[in-house]
Amino acid sequence: MRQLILDRKSTIVEELRRINVDPDVYSIFINKAQNVALKFDALSCAQVHVLKQTALICGADSAIPKTAYKGGRGRKFPLILFANRRELWKIEQRLGEQPWMDRVRQAIRKVLSDSALPTLRIGGKRTVFDRTYIMGVINVTPDSFYSGSRYTDVSIVERVASEMTAEGADFIDIGAESSRPGSNSVDEKEEMRRLKSILPAVMKHTHVPVSVDTYKARVAKLAIDNGAQIINDISGLSFDKRMPEIIARYRATLIIMHMKGKPKTMQRNPKYKDLMNEIHDFLEKKIAFAVQSGIDRERIVVDPGLGFGKQLEDNYVIIRRLAELRNLNRPILVGHSRKSFIGKPFKLEAEQRLEGSLGVESLLINNGASILRVHDVFEARKVARLIDLIER
Repeated sequence: MRQLILDRKSTIVEELRRINVDPDVYSIFINKAQNVALKFDALSCAQVHVLKQTALICGADSAIPKTAYKGGRGRKFPLILFANRRELWKIEQRLGEQPWMDRVRQAIRKVLSDSALPTLRIGGKRTVFDRTYIMGVINVTPDSFYSGSRYTDVSIVERVASEMTAEGADFIDIGAESSRPGSNSVDEKEEMRRLKSILPAVMKHTHVPVSVDTYKARVAKLAIDNGAQIINDISGLSFDKRMPEIIARYRATLIIMHMKGKPKTMQRNPKYKDLMNEIHDFLEKKIAFAVQSGIDRERIVVDPGLGFGKQLEDNYVIIRRLAELRNLNRPILVGHSRKSFIGKPFKLEAEQRLEGSLGVESLLINNGASILRVHDVFEARKVARLIDLIER
């Protein structure tokens, strides 16, 4: 006897074929082999007990708080549902008989139907993320945390943009203000001054979409006017109320990142009661806000914000549980490259963190990252191609 690791549909089908199972029943076993855990928040006491009993009837199970057994009118409770996809389908069908459980039923239906690859609109093109995309970083700042990414001379920026493009970058991200922990904000005029000479130079030396890392609306407009198609807002539309209007008006693509606090103070003992829930909730609400502001949902990317208001272990949790953000149905971008959580346990400076960055990259791809923001395009691209070959 041996345990099978049935991590994808193709593997399940392969094993069923080996023992000569009727192909007509493949779908039954595919659904039985794919297990999920779904967490529901703020259910009524009645909803908790109905869902728990329905799960048991269908062969699944659920965990509920001890206090839920005592009841309580008006109180809300969480529940974690443990089921395979076949059991989820049965639960969803049974809940259809009870209209007051429709919110729960719709959530389960969304999980059952969510199998499509994430897509993104950039300009007039639509990208399907059937592989890992690489975003190269160019910082036109004198104080970014990694010295190898600081470029202030136009001729050097031109060379780097050409090299990144040749090495396989799918996007290039330009930052004119450092957001490293403890950094001071840059005056809007200075940020615009830095970009005015650099952006046109980059545009001449790359054919890939260019992103500008800014949370200021006027800077975003300048970037778009000079050819940028993506705005990477580390504040997730929180710092400048004018930003949504600029993104919507010019139909730019938007990266919404989660950050606790501001760069100057974000690493002063950040704490979370429920890290992944807070990140998921923030991103979900910001997506809804962006859409309400006129931004096309298909032009939105999400980023959990590694290193932005996160303690050391928080970053590791995000990497391990990144797939929990998949149900936002947006491409997931992660900026992990050479950050302190890679070097801190081994006392390595940013210049010594390449191997660690590449190791983390493989985990991120396996856990659902669509885009990786990196300093080392050539190396990251090679790793992504190999992991995509194995995993996708």
